[in-house]
Amino acid sequence: MRRLMMAAWLALAAAVGGGAIVAAQVQVNPKDMSGGVMPTSDIPLGTVTARLLRGGFDKPIEGHVVDFTVDGKVRQAKTDADGRASISGLRRGASVRAVAVVNGERLESQEAVVADSGLRILLVATDPEAEKRAAEDRALAVAAAVKGVVVLGPESRFIAEIQNDELTVFYQLEIVNSARTPVDPGGPLVFNLPTGARGASVMDGSTPQATANGPRITVTGPFAPGVTSLQVGYTLPYSGGTAVIDQKLPAALQQLNLLVQQLGGFTVRSAQLTGTREVQDERGQALIIGAGPGLPAGQSFAIEISGLPHRPVWPRNLALAMAAVIMAAGLWAAATARPRHVSA
Repeated sequence: MRRLMMAAWLALAAAVGGGAIVAAQVQVNPKDMSGGVMPTSDIPLGTVTARLLRGGFDKPIEGHVVDFTVDGKVRQAKTDADGRASISGLRRGASVRAVAVVNGERLESQEAVVADSGLRILLVATDPEAEKRAAEDRALAVAAAVKGVVVLGPESRFIAEIQNDELTVFYQLEIVNSARTPVDPGGPLVFNLPTGARGASVMDGSTPQATANGPRITVTGPFAPGVTSLQVGYTLPYSGGTAVIDQKLPAALQQLNLLVQQLGGFTVRSAQLTGTREVQDERGQALIIGAGPGLPAGQSFAIEISGLPHRPVWPRNLALAMAAVIMAAGLWAAATARPRHVSA
């Protein structure tokens, strides 16, 4: 199941949102990447480029000296307008390390060996303004909650697959508080799952603020700044090969993302999807993906999945019809029977 959920999101990112969705999903702090070395074919063999930044990619440091230590000997180069300093002509097998000192902060890369491509190095200095804002954010994050709203972020998605001849549905939701302080939306977020939902549970990786009670999922506030993760799973009975997922949303959904495991012949319909298409994950599993615009709080979305494997319903219908006939005949006989006269 975990593999399917990850494959689901990667397929959805590649087919619906492209790199933009992946970028939104994985928010990397450039400071955490400082010192890393990446082989690349974009630059010639024997060339090493170091990019010097202050805090993030939008703040390159120009005109700063970078020391490249190549096989124990230091070579210097200055950064350009993009914060890049380069050296070239290195032999295959040479070891190289880049160092820069920015406002007393020493930035040093990992040691790398020139092989069959060029090398890119990233050096990221501390941004005082960013550090100041981060400190403010940490202080505000533990402040008293204020009245506000939360939304279900654009990375939220709904996944359906067949497990043991049952339709299993997963919600991977991101409850987003864009404020810098905790927010109280005026009560808990309550997800009343579709009619007939069974075995509902809050899955690993979810916030401890979430609980399951029968077909109801409750997430209590207040909600911290950023993302609160909610992952839910349940089974949804169906008959006749068609199932409908009808879910009312307690908070606004910024984008509708759907993925359904395709076992052959499945179709997905919804007036709230702008389109569907079939893709394959990295293991060749066929998937149906769909996307649609955001939905306001309090609105439901309805997804119909047809072509699901099922047992014929005519034997059950025939048995019910025969029972109804027998019952009707018994009632008619009882109502029309004549009373018997008993002789003295």
